[in-house]
Amino acid sequence: MKKIEAVVPQARIERAFAALKELDLGGITYFESKGRGEIPRPKIHSGRGTGTYTPEFNVNSTIMMVVKDSMVDKVVEKILESTSSGLKGEGKIFVSNVDDAVDVGSKKRGEAAL
Repeated sequence: MKKIEAVVPQARIERAFAALKELDLGGITYFESKGRGEIPRPKIHSGRGTGTYTPEFNVNSTIMMVVKDSMVDKVVEKILESTSSGLKGEGKIFVSNVDDAVDVGSKKRGEAAL
């Protein structure tokens, strides 16, 4: 089993969800995240005046899921197809090994827990 963590621009999260829905995965988790990479941070107007500031971090979304080894390439490709425009700094995808998984409700272990 592999854990896939994808950090993508928040504006493209719905596209990623739609693409991943086509794969019949067991489930996914996502949360809003902030980070600082190579993509420039936009200037934001502050208050009523003409003042602006540049936030320290960009707003992203992080998607996490655990999948069977045979699904890794399909999942990564779907995320790339739905979120990448080819520009530098649009996010990262991390893939790591998972030794075990346990479904809390059914108490199934391993791939059966997915």
